[in-house]
Amino acid sequence: MDHPIEPRRPIPPAPIHPLAALVTVILDNVFGVFEFVDPFVILLTSLTVGTLGAVTTMLIQRYLAKEEWGPSVAKGLVMGIIAGVPFSVTGTAVGVPLLAWAGLHEWVRLPARTNPGEEAAHEIVDAEVKEVNDHPNP
Repeated sequence: MDHPIEPRRPIPPAPIHPLAALVTVILDNVFGVFEFVDPFVILLTSLTVGTLGAVTTMLIQRYLAKEEWGPSVAKGLVMGIIAGVPFSVTGTAVGVPLLAWAGLHEWVRLPARTNPGEEAAHEIVDAEVKEVNDHPNP
């Protein structure tokens, strides 16, 4: 029985930059303090945190993730609304999985660990192949 080896499927990149997801989680948890201090301040806090989340995510997506303005503004609005909901659970429930997704994407891209002896053997073989290619037979 011959079992073909399936290629490793890479994890696609997260739709949001990890820093934008982290900012959403942090801004969302600002509500934990204001809900206990004064419930009437929630509306003002909600608008402020939502605006900060939208602008921050938009700028991170534009300049760090190097996206165009259209997708950056759209992602900023979505993450701003998520951060602006006056419950500290919403942004955390969205931000943490996005952070995990981005971390898994980067982790899978890392090269596989090899023993030092194996790495040296690959370098020797590569050097021999290069040497043969540099000097063609007459």
